[in-house]
Amino acid sequence: MKSESIIEKIRNKLKDANPERRTVLSVFQFNFTDADGKLIKSVVFDFKELNIYDGTTVAADAEITISDDDFYLVGTKETTFDKLLAENKALVKGDMTAIDKILGKFRAATDK
Repeated sequence: MKSESIIEKIRNKLKDANPERRTVLSVFQFNFTDADGKLIKSVVFDFKELNIYDGTTVAADAEITISDDDFYLVGTKETTFDKLLAENKALVKGDMTAIDKILGKFRAATDK
């Protein structure tokens, strides 16, 4: 998967994160698709436990479906989640407050 390097960067940041300074305390399930919209892989971003792992969870506060290529473009700052949402290239469902917090993290990373 093209996004593996981006996921690994996020995983490494979580390892170095100070648990006392976290602003996102939710669990997200990312469903990565190919260019045709077919599911390739699901990855859980667990900000409660500071862990990222392959698979699915019933404990997700929110679910985000995005193509592998588009997630890679967000991770390399070539596009934004907001733009993908506006173009219906990413689908989000669940706790909108949690989704806004994680998208805020992606926005902050893009601004740098």
